[in-house]
Amino acid sequence: AAAAEAGETVIASGTWSKVSFKSSGQWSIVERDGKRYIELSDDFRTRNAPDLKIFLSPKAAGSLDGKNATDGSFRVAELSSNKGGQSYELPDDLDLSAYETVIIHCEAYSKLWSVSSLA
Repeated sequence: AAAAEAGETVIASGTWSKVSFKSSGQWSIVERDGKRYIELSDDFRTRNAPDLKIFLSPKAAGSLDGKNATDGSFRVAELSSNKGGQSYELPDDLDLSAYETVIIHCEAYSKLWSVSSLA
């Protein structure tokens, strides 16, 4: 997992599992200055595509596919890049315990890229 900076707490972290396309690098959810962020590591890489987004899904990773990936999911953000470190702020009222999986999904084409368990 990514090393926490001073004043930063790592809440969860993991690596990606390929569904349609491989994603490499780590992700982590960190708390810093009273706010929570989902962060992608500096070595994050995935295949480039239009409309790649990161979601939190209430479903288990093994039950997800391109058709149901966004059902009940929380859309964190559109990926700013298909490679490199990135950080996205999570809402204060988001209940992380309601979600099981972090996903990268191409919404325009209903293609589930990669998944990782939040557990």
